[in-house]
Amino acid sequence: MKIYSILCLALLLAACGGDPHDTKVPADITKWSSSVKPSLQKLTPDERVLFSQYVVRHISGSAGAGLIGDKSDPIPDDMTIGKAIEDQRNYIARQHAKEPDKTTAATH
Repeated sequence: MKIYSILCLALLLAACGGDPHDTKVPADITKWSSSVKPSLQKLTPDERVLFSQYVVRHISGSAGAGLIGDKSDPIPDDMTIGKAIEDQRNYIARQHAKEPDKTTAATH
């Protein structure tokens, strides 16, 4: 719930200056208020969704690592908002590519 609140707050704050895609994403979410939040407002709505999905996937994966067998996948130190969005697009594409295999396997 805390992560969700931080993400919602991040999406509501006004932004100023620079290309938001070049903004570095600190692995420590508590440091986001000064760097990430302003940049998020400059993204398109679709990019905001992709970035939020990326963050949730990595933060929840790290928090649940070992509890349910998920491997830890923290946000890398050199991650930018643009790289995170691209990574999430690629992740979604890989998931969609796997779906036909599940359907085929279920029918056999």
